[in-house]
Amino acid sequence: MIRPLVALAGLTLTAAFAAPAILAEDFTTLPPEPAVVHAALASAGVSLSAQIDAAQKATGGLALNASMNPTDGSANVQVYTADMCFDLVLAKDGSVTSKTEKPRFPGDPISGEWTETSSGLKFWDIKEGDGATPPSSASRVRVHYTGWFLNGEEFDSSVKRGQPADFPLNGVIKGWTEGVGSMKVGGKRKLIIPSDLGYGPNGRASIPGGATLVFDVELIAIL
Repeated sequence: MIRPLVALAGLTLTAAFAAPAILAEDFTTLPPEPAVVHAALASAGVSLSAQIDAAQKATGGLALNASMNPTDGSANVQVYTADMCFDLVLAKDGSVTSKTEKPRFPGDPISGEWTETSSGLKFWDIKEGDGATPPSSASRVRVHYTGWFLNGEEFDSSVKRGQPADFPLNGVIKGWTEGVGSMKVGGKRKLIIPSDLGYGPNGRASIPGGATLVFDVELIAIL
């Protein structure tokens, strides 16, 4: 049984998320012998620069990150165009074997400019609701939500648990009080919550200090 962790001024998280992978580091793997890697790259007969050129030509963008598997000459390249980001896998001959659009933020796709409030909260309305707006910061609401770190790692989700969350707006983090408090019932919003509107420099449970958080929140009802 997973026991809930009490968060007096924040969302209720669960003990299942107490050790986020974002904090994990590998302190055991030794770096490869340079001569071995050099020999493998020479045997593959292709350079990473050639793979980067092929990826840029395939997308019309510019590469930011790239890595090669020296055993078969395949490469992973991240490319940016003016409005998109792609993760590509290229074969030794430079042909693209996989091209995946990488969204700027995890969760539901968004487009256009965000709305930014005076507090620093940023949001997009994924779906505009047609119901009422919570009348005050003391209103009790019911929502479904999923939360991620900026690297796309999910740390909590009422959707996956199959159980909406009920709470008073003034009993959660400031970013939720403000961001959910201006929604309409039936709406869905992506919130980008800076640390000072979230869990601050110290963090809490599975949330590291200083973390910017991303939430997709659906306002189901005002209770």
